[in-house]
Amino acid sequence: MTDRIDKRNSLVSRIKDGSVTIDSVKKFEDLLKVLPNDPGLHRVYADLLKKKKSLNAAADAYGRAAELFIASGMTLQAIVSKIFEWQIFKPSRQEGQAFYSALREKSQKDRAVQRFLTGMTYPEMIAFIVELMPRYFPAGGMVKKFGDEENALYFVVSGALEETDHHRLEAGGKIQKKSTKDLVENDFFGEIYPFEEENVSQADIKTITRVVLAKISKSSLMNVCRKNPNVKLLVGNLYKTRSESVEKEFARMVRKTARHRLPTQVNLKIFQGETGKVPLEVDGFTEDMSLGGARVALGATYETGHADNLTGKNVKIKIGLPIASDRLSILGTIVWSKEVYLEGKTTAVVGIQFKEMTDADRRLLDDYHYGSEGEQNLIWSLWDSLMEK
Repeated sequence: MTDRIDKRNSLVSRIKDGSVTIDSVKKFEDLLKVLPNDPGLHRVYADLLKKKKSLNAAADAYGRAAELFIASGMTLQAIVSKIFEWQIFKPSRQEGQAFYSALREKSQKDRAVQRFLTGMTYPEMIAFIVELMPRYFPAGGMVKKFGDEENALYFVVSGALEETDHHRLEAGGKIQKKSTKDLVENDFFGEIYPFEEENVSQADIKTITRVVLAKISKSSLMNVCRKNPNVKLLVGNLYKTRSESVEKEFARMVRKTARHRLPTQVNLKIFQGETGKVPLEVDGFTEDMSLGGARVALGATYETGHADNLTGKNVKIKIGLPIASDRLSILGTIVWSKEVYLEGKTTAVVGIQFKEMTDADRRLLDDYHYGSEGEQNLIWSLWDSLMEK
């Protein structure tokens, strides 16, 4: 019974990320009878109905997905589902206002994107989402390359992407430092603000899984802001919130020690989603860890089957740090997984988003990841002296 549940959950994740497709409406309907409250499944089902030209049914399915996303506090995802529905049938003013009211009532304000979207009045939101274009991207595709013109703002609706930034560490651009991070749902990217600046991308952004993005062009957003000054204020706040966190992170990144790039041993306890079932324990290592999460390459004892089986699982990650007497134990969720060829064999690499961490563990991880202030100053001074030679 437990194995069947695990396989079902894995199959559902793969259907939603596009690695498994169902072409039969009847089979999809049978699946929704078992899982009637999964908003992501309803959106994929609506996509299938639209593909098969069943437009009335597709509109209903997009509407149901939007309702379920709203109930889950997923504002961006609800808006995108409504956009798909309204592309089929234009809504009445009453329908639009009811949707807006439901969003405002249920939205979770703990993310910058949610605050941005629900900070608009009803006319402002309609003006904005009319210009918001949902786009699908397959796994392993390049969304943006280093040097591309920055001409659009992108919101991550679902899936995971990898952003590799190129940081210039000295004038003239002779030295560059690369850093990589993951972009997941409710993140955004696109350096188009302030509007008067002309920028090119400082990063390569590619998809890890199948991704749904919501895109608004710079010119369209500028036009919306000209007619709706409050939206421009919200855009400024959106970028300000991101900029403050990014600047703090970058200041630390360029001064941190090299040790965070060394393989760090970890142990994963992967919970199987059913009460009473013994969690699976797997050893591995990470070369990319931050206060928000970690990428973990699983070791030779990896015996969990296909990597896709791991996505969505809750985990407890134990990290052995040389500066700590005991291992850190942090709760998290596997937000993406993929198989890679590593050291002559195929293994799984998973992206873990941390959920809960004690203040003590956060300080230990911060000191390990960046080094103490004294260590940072010493290493940065050594870097400067080497560059002068």
